[in-house]
Amino acid sequence: MANIVLIGFMGSGKSTIGSALAQKMGRFLLDTDSLIQTTYNQHIPEIFAQYGEQKFRELESQAIAWLSANVSNAIIATGGGMPIFNDISTLGEIYYLQSDFETILARLDHQERSKRPLFGDQAQAKALYLERQNLYAKVAHHTINANNDIPEILTEILTRHNASKRF
Repeated sequence: MANIVLIGFMGSGKSTIGSALAQKMGRFLLDTDSLIQTTYNQHIPEIFAQYGEQKFRELESQAIAWLSANVSNAIIATGGGMPIFNDISTLGEIYYLQSDFETILARLDHQERSKRPLFGDQAQAKALYLERQNLYAKVAHHTINANNDIPEILTEILTRHNASKRF
């Protein structure tokens, strides 16, 4: 069976929804940021600080190649920039978790925002959010309203997944 791939802006709920979806469907969850952190034994902000964003994007590309070759029937939660800078079409059925910027801010406390390198400046983060919205929508097979509660989001994903003839 094909993977279900969750994309969206930082803080849109990819890891949280991915975990709940994996549990509900009896699949395992792979979070690409966690995969990179474990593989390279460094946190994402450390990789950005030490090697820069370009190197991080290369590591994401390597993760995509590995996942495409070795993983099926999983839930994959991507980093926010992964579908912007890399072709993820080989990973599976792609769901864009679309959240309002204000909803994202409400979900992430100061400590959580400080862990995200591109969230250092809120005005820049909002500009990046606005820039990426159409790009996420173009890549996705499905757009999901992620402003809703987790049970509603899960129901929408499962309904669309079960109705999909492509995967």
